[in-house]
Order: sequence, then structure tokens, then C-alpha cells
Amino acid sequence: MALTKPTKRGGHDHPVPQRQDDLVPDGLVADEHEPPEAVQSESLEDQLLRLCLALNEAGYRAEIHNGQVVVSPAANMQHELILDRLSNLLYALKLANRWRFFYNWGVHIPPQPDLRLPDLMVIPEHAEAFDEMRAHGRGLLLVVEVCSPGTYKVDWREKPLDYARAGVPLYLIVDPLTSPRRVTLMSDPLPDLEPLDYRRQAYRRIVTAEEGEILELPEPFGVKIETSALFDQDEPVVSPREPAE
Repeated sequence: MALTKPTKRGGHDHPVPQRQDDLVPDGLVADEHEPPEAVQSESLEDQLLRLCLALNEAGYRAEIHNGQVVVSPAANMQHELILDRLSNLLYALKLANRWRFFYNWGVHIPPQPDLRLPDLMVIPEHAEAFDEMRAHGRGLLLVVEVCSPGTYKVDWREKPLDYARAGVPLYLIVDPLTSPRRVTLMSDPLPDLEPLDYRRQAYRRIVTAEEGEILELPEPFGVKIETSALFDQDEPVVSPREPAE
């Protein structure tokens, strides 16, 4: 963490590649051992959540957007390293405040039975759960997404609206795909957003810091982070695979 100079404000236009969602394996669409009448008696929400749970337990990353299950590509090493570095920067606050870091718990997006899975969710000690798979967004402290080619449009276009509708107070986007790389903090969500309301900016305040600049996280964090600390620090060496004999 650093106590250096102010952040750079303002939004930036980014090229938006199309997302390539993984196909859902046929074996996870329904349990072949479960009686058909049991599946039919479930509500649509229960069926969607059950499918997401099965996919996530099988190692996929499944969310519900506008009533449809979508599966995101697997994260790469760069993605995981950025999350690890950010977690380290916030760890002292976590311990001092008894916060929790969750990486696989979802956010309930009302009014549909929608589910979003942030890359990192910072929550208070006693978070308000919507159910076993989802938290109420208004009770969270921070959600974080690290952009990847397969999720770029979702992270920049869909998720700001979804998280703002859920009442998430702070949404942080770490974007290693632009040049220069940058980190954007969205805060103060609009209270009256509707699904697909993309004409309005979902968060009233957007601050962007390019790599090497300082980004301030407001209260309850009250800290300034060096964005350069999130990128290319102590990269692990990946040895080439030994040829098969």
C-alpha cells in the first residue's frame, strides 16, 4: 500500500471482444437417477440453481443471467495471480475487521433468480445471505472481477448493471488486457435500475487508475493501493513439459 498521489478519474473506452461460453455437458442437465416428476415439480428458479450447483461442483463456473445459465471460461494463471496479489494487499484489513474473502459464493441479482459469481467478494463477518448459494449485494463490502478475453464484455457491460441492481456498494475491475493496464472502481449505485437498463451508467462514480498510479478504496477500506503491485510481480517460472517417452 502507498500514500502517494491522487487517482486519475474518468472512464475509458475499451474494445469489447465477444464472450465464448463453454457448452454445458449433457450429463449435467439433469440427474438421470432422479424421477422425472421430481424435476417437473421444481420451480424454474430451483432448476436453474440446481444446474448451477452441479456445474460448479464439477469444476465449471456457472452463473444465471436473465434467467439463463451461462458458463464462463476457466481462469488462467495471470488471473489467479492478480487475485492473490490483491488479497495480500487487503489482508491486514481483513484480519483487523474480521472480514471474509470468498471466491466461489454468488450475489443474488433481483428481481429474477439471477446469480453472479465475483472473482473475489469481500464481506463483513456476518454477511446477509439470500440463500446457501447467494448473498444480498447490499450487505457486501466489495466485489472484484479480473478481465479475461472470454469475460471482457460481461465484466464491463453486464456486471456493472447487475451488481448495481443488487446494491453492491463497490465494484472493482482489474483489466490486464488494455495498454496501459488499469484498475477501475465503481461506487454509488443507482437505486432504480431495471434489467437491461444499459442506457444509463449503473454507478454514479467511476475512478480509473492506470498501472503505476494510485487508486483509493473509500471507507470502510480507507486505503490507497499501488496498481503496479497487481501486475507482473514475482511471476512464477513455468518449466516446459518433459517429452513423453
